[in-house]
Amino acid sequence: MNLKNKKILITGATGGIGNSLIEKFNNFGSSIVATGTNEEKLKNLKSKYPNITVEKFKLDDHSKIEDFIETINSKLDGLDILVNNAGNNRPEHFTKVKTENMEYLTNLNMKAAFNVAQLCSQKMVKAKNRKKIGGSIIHMSSQLGKVGCEGRNVYNMNKFGVA
Repeated sequence: MNLKNKKILITGATGGIGNSLIEKFNNFGSSIVATGTNEEKLKNLKSKYPNITVEKFKLDDHSKIEDFIETINSKLDGLDILVNNAGNNRPEHFTKVKTENMEYLTNLNMKAAFNVAQLCSQKMVKAKNRKKIGGSIIHMSSQLGKVGCEGRNVYNMNKFGVA
């Protein structure tokens, strides 16, 4: 697999999976934009991998996502790979799920994943030589999207939707 010079956007890059992905892609010589909401963790990533670009970004508004993807596409001069890794969980008993938590989790785990993928795919298909260079969108789900887990009902549902 040749990922040298591939232009990669990784959402949710500040967690364990995101960190591992950055390490692997960085070893291949890819151009990486890593996003997350934790500024301190983003600074640590930049310190560890000085050649990557880090961007603090919250995936909570479609119009902001659209502008953000446009900016990333310009910075990288295109986009080859999206790793949709952003996600969160707010464990609650099924009978006590708060509406605000349901909306937050669904907006982040499913709607934002869809919106980011759609906007990135629109950029990808317009790239010169796309048939030759290819392109990939990778959605990170969870085993909880298949087997579920008590107290994580909204997360289970969201990850099943992503899968």
